[in-house]
Amino acid sequence: MTISALATALIFTLKEEGGYVDNPHDHGGATNHGVTQATYDAWRDSQKKKHRSVTKITDAEVQAIYGERYWTPGQCGVMSPALSVCHFDWCVNHGVTGAIETLQQALKVTVDGDLGPKSLAALKAQDMGTFWKDYNGLRRSWYEARVKAHPDQGVFLKGWLARVDRLDSYVGGLK
Repeated sequence: MTISALATALIFTLKEEGGYVDNPHDHGGATNHGVTQATYDAWRDSQKKKHRSVTKITDAEVQAIYGERYWTPGQCGVMSPALSVCHFDWCVNHGVTGAIETLQQALKVTVDGDLGPKSLAALKAQDMGTFWKDYNGLRRSWYEARVKAHPDQGVFLKGWLARVDRLDSYVGGLK
């Protein structure tokens, strides 16, 4: 039995995101399974449900949030398996618009945060066997620039770069 592309991406991202964290140095604030309290509140609003602590998020809610707020708007389903996992993980870690901008930078097209027809055409023209490596290289560069601009975030750099290394290994084994 094959698992869906989103499920393949979730295996990696959920392992990386872990459980509940509220690190005072993390600008995202309290998170659980990588879902911030603010994202959880917004999603519960969209479902017409009362707010509650992100510590109480269910597995079904986590999957729904990741699918609705990251996978679908990031258009991960139109990508090769390796790139879809990389792009999804970057959508979660950097936001959908930021991840699309990184993708457009790698594609060498106008960077506007909108994965429209020109960007999709450029994507289809890429060698999907190796393109994800260029994409992840830009992610590494973004982390380094982030720490240079915000030295208080330096505490996370080693972990961020190690995550991309683990991502490289994970997607390198996908068919």
